[in-house]
Amino acid sequence: MLLAVILYILSVLAMAYTALDGGYMSKEEARKAVHMLVSFSSFALAYVLKPETVAVSSVIFIFLNGFIARKTGMRALGMILYPFSLALLSCWMWIGVLPKEAFVASVLVMGVGDSAAALTGLSVGSCRIGHKTLEGSLAMLAASWVVLFLSAENWYTALLIASSVTVIEAFSPSGWDNLTVPVATALMMEVL
Repeated sequence: MLLAVILYILSVLAMAYTALDGGYMSKEEARKAVHMLVSFSSFALAYVLKPETVAVSSVIFIFLNGFIARKTGMRALGMILYPFSLALLSCWMWIGVLPKEAFVASVLVMGVGDSAAALTGLSVGSCRIGHKTLEGSLAMLAASWVVLFLSAENWYTALLIASSVTVIEAFSPSGWDNLTVPVATALMMEVL
């Protein structure tokens, strides 16, 4: 199964690189496509593979993403922090402090919520708040709430966490949201 997950992630990376190289996507669109599509692997990462396997595999992807970022000219920090956050969350699962549901939700909030924020902000964003847009933040809030509503105990807890991580995403320096959003989501899911 690990091989299937790795092949899926490599195919997502290859698709994005091909679309970028062919001019079908901008760098940001390709980056966010990878962001979102890789987050869907969280189900297999949590429920099929052992957490220690996920942690080690994520470390390998830190180096692979660094190579890809250098080759394509994409921003490297976010590409490094994405698998780092997967490694950190899977270590928390491994030692028993993070349930699988919280792992999946945290990764999906990062992948789906952040991608929705970026793509919405780029395409229709007009009301700037620092380096983000109000429209992008609202997309982050909506996407995060949907993900969390499906895994939280009630709608208001989901809304509270989604609102909090939306603010965290809006104020995280570029690339750092790939760490701050999933970690904050996981911690809040365990505390609330």
